Amino acid sequence: MENNTYPPYFNLTMFVNIGSYRYPTFVLCFLLYAFIISANVVIILVIAQEKTLHEPMYIFIMCLSINSLYGSAGFFFRFLRDLLSDTHLIPRSACFTQIYVIYTYASYELTILGIMAYDRYVAVCQPLHYHNKITSKMVSKLIALAGIYPAFSVAVCVYLASILPLCGNKIPKLFCANWPVVKLSCVPTVLNNLIGMLVSTSTVFLPLAFVLYTYVRIFLVCRKRSLEFKSKVIQSC
Repeated sequence: MENNTYPPYFNLTMFVNIGSYRYPTFVLCFLLYAFIISANVVIILVIAQEKTLHEPMYIFIMCLSINSLYGSAGFFFRFLRDLLSDTHLIPRSACFTQIYVIYTYASYELTILGIMAYDRYVAVCQPLHYHNKITSKMVSKLIALAGIYPAFSVAVCVYLASILPLCGNKIPKLFCANWPVVKLSCVPTVLNNLIGMLVSTSTVFLPLAFVLYTYVRIFLVCRKRSLEFKSKVIQSC
């Protein structure tokens, strides 16, 4: 019963047999991954070493690059291996680890974009208060908030999914995802659905709504200003 309801492996069923084409596909995907790594490492090193770039906006950009390395590692390591494999079984622990990494990556991306939007909003709409509001201490707090909340909220979702008794092990994707695992449950998933909605709202929809709100406010401010001011704001944003 233990093995039936808590399968030790999951089967990623979206992979198809492409025969000898798997090798050029692997090379292309590997080159894409290498480009992602090299581009983001260059951005991180340039910002870290150039003191003139030690400004809030560039610090946030560096955070995005670090997050890109984190998220791409969570996907590509397993994906490249599966491209060359005849079977696409992933251990239970590895599957839930991948879910956590990919979901926190996506959440970090949106929360960081949210604090970047706040930075631009203060810079454009409240320029006289910018240096008083966006201090080094505030930047540290914003980055900590953008990282800590998704880490804990996603962890709750993954934990709730990991304790569900499952009536199958097939995931119709190229990677492990939370909702397909929850749908395999043999028991009602009301709590999982509720927590999932709350986490999605707070880490996806609220940051996106805030970004939209700040850019609407910036647009309204720019509408009344000179063409030169508009071009500077557009370049900055």
